[in-house]
This record gives sequence, structure tokens and C-alpha cells, in this order.
Amino acid sequence: MMNEVKSLDTEIKGLTDALRGQRILHLSATANGGGVAEILRSEVPMLQDLGIKADWQVIEPPAGFFEVTKKIHNALQGEHTGLSPTEWRYYEAVSKDMAKKVAPAQWDAIIVHDPQPAAIPYFRVDASDTKWIWRCHLDSSDPHGGVANRMAKYLLPYAGGIFSLESFRLPGFSPEHLAIIPPAIDADSKKNRPMDKDEAQEILRAYPLDLSRPFVVQVSRFDQWKDPLGVLEAWRLAKQKVPELQLALVGDTADDDPQAPMIVKELRGAAKGDDGLLILVDEADDRTVKAFQTLAVAAVQKSLREGFGLSVTEALWAGTPVIASNVGGIPLQIEEGRNGYLVSTIPKAADRMAELAADPAKAKRMGTAGRKIVEEKFLMPRLVRDDLTLVAKVLGAD
Repeated sequence: MMNEVKSLDTEIKGLTDALRGQRILHLSATANGGGVAEILRSEVPMLQDLGIKADWQVIEPPAGFFEVTKKIHNALQGEHTGLSPTEWRYYEAVSKDMAKKVAPAQWDAIIVHDPQPAAIPYFRVDASDTKWIWRCHLDSSDPHGGVANRMAKYLLPYAGGIFSLESFRLPGFSPEHLAIIPPAIDADSKKNRPMDKDEAQEILRAYPLDLSRPFVVQVSRFDQWKDPLGVLEAWRLAKQKVPELQLALVGDTADDDPQAPMIVKELRGAAKGDDGLLILVDEADDRTVKAFQTLAVAAVQKSLREGFGLSVTEALWAGTPVIASNVGGIPLQIEEGRNGYLVSTIPKAADRMAELAADPAKAKRMGTAGRKIVEEKFLMPRLVRDDLTLVAKVLGAD
């Protein structure tokens, strides 16, 4: 492992030297909520510490724009609903306006994250030599055909593209440089720094959980694709085998997701009367999230679609096994029976919840294995190395 770390450091040093003087901008939809913000909050300062001129800009669209881009997001993840001509015209009009607020000439490379700002280079008004890279964090393996085709047109100016899996590559998007780069977490961030059991218990005493009883937790945005209602149903089945088992659903409502309040309302309505259930919305800071992940007998990620699942990575890093859907980028992180379980049905998820709740020693062994997998594959220096490798290729600095 030590040799691998030295090799990674050497690679990053070489890339940093090759890119000395180059300017890199990350452009995203929101500064809060979701995995993109989590990544950029760490990656950009790390790039700056390496001596690279890097920054992060968040778009500021008018009210209503995220209503449209959420439909694009859902369609790229496989929902069978497209956009109306009026919605496409609105997306274009706002993209044109946002293009005026980005100054490409100040940057040698701009990495644009996800569909919300994706059309900006298509409508840019300057003639700079800036190279654009589109980073798609979605599971776009089976997108709505009409939406995928329309987005492919907007993506024509991009010189580079990044997906978490080869199978996610969007049809019709063929940039000169394409990279498959899974996301990663920052081990030194507030959320991921080590926490002992005593500290975690002290934090969670503020919440209505019985810490003498086992609980499972799902940490995620309140989004239809995270299937919180499915988690609730699986937990109810698991309680039939382990009556003392509790469930915590912990997450936020991302700024760019207008559907989130509806999902929360639906979830609270379905959860009335359940004993041992905690739903925590927009209240848990980073250390509170860490406490839930540290003390849970298992973390759950029952996504219907998932580009990668940073909450899976975070839980494994906290030493907790994960029960997750066998979809998208999640199988990159879970080795069946070693650090967690991949499930495809609600009853199977329930069986695994009950199994680990009834065998905490097994859960602990699996959690230890999970932390090792993250250390080997999914920490921030590896992501920085991979991103810089692509940027160097795009800029001809490799």
C-alpha cells in the first residue's frame, strides 16, 4: 500500500508540473446538497494546494429552471417522460443567458457537471480557445432517446467527457477525449474524519433513537431515485424477524431538486405510526451524518438508479457494511458478502437488514473490509490524479 501511495503522489506531482500555469474552472448547479458539491468542496482546494489555478463557479438561474433540468436529469436516468417544446425553449433561453456570466477566456479548461449547465458552451458568445469537459454523474445507461439526442447536440462543443462507468456513456456524445472516472471521498473532510463510538453516541443522544437497540440508516438526498419508500417497506419486513430494529432516514433536499419536498411529504405520510423510525430532513450536519454511519449496524442505499453513490463510500469508510441495490456504480464498491450485500428486491434487502442486525460481529468484520476497499480505490487523491490526467490530454500537456 505504501508503494501505491508513493506512486500516486509521484503521478500527481508529474501532472501538476505539466499543468503549471494552466487554469481550471469547475462549473456546477449548486453549492449545497448532493455528491457534486461534496466532491468539489474538497477537490478544488486540493488543486489549489497543488499550485494549480483552480476555482468553482455555481450557476444562478431564474426560478423555474431547475424544474426543467430535473426533468432532463430524470429522463437521462431512464424515466420515460420527455420535455415539451416550451420547456426546451426555456432551457435554451436560460442557458444563453448563463453563458454570458461565464468568462471562458479566463480559463484554459472548464469542467461542467451534469445537465443543468451543460448547454452553456453551445451558446457561448466569445471565441476563446478554452477547452470544455462534461462530467456526467448520472446513470445514463438507458436514457430517454429524445432527451439524449437533444442533449447530444448541446454537447458538441466539448473536447472531453467523464462518466463513472463505460456503460453510462451517453449515446451521440463522442468527444475527442473520454475518461471513465469513478468519484471519491475526501478522508480529511469534516464528514469523513475518524469518529469513535463515544463521540458518535454523544451526538445521537439528541435524537429519538434507542442507542441500546440496533438501527440501519440510509443517508441520501430525498429523491425518487433513492427510493426511501422502498427502504421503509424493507425495514418493516426486517422488523418481523428483528422487532427491535430501528431505521433512520437522513438526508437533505438539494437546491437543484424541486421534487424533494414532495418526496418528503409522501414519505412522512407513509410513515405515520411507525415505532423506531427517524426521518431527518435538512438537519444533520457533517458530523451528525458521520455519527449515524458510525453507529449503524448497516447502511442502506436502495437506489433505483445510481451514478456512483458517495453515501455508500462514506459508510464503508466509517467501517459500516452496506446493503445496496445492484444498480449503476454501486457494484464498483461492494464485494458481495465481504463488505456488504447487493440486493435487487425489497424482501432481499429486508433479509440482509435482519441478518446483520442479528449478527453485529459479522457486521463489524464486513465494515473493516469496506474501509480497506475505500482506502485502495475511492479516496480523493486518486480522483485528482484521474481528472488531471484527462485535463492534460485535453490541453495537450500530457
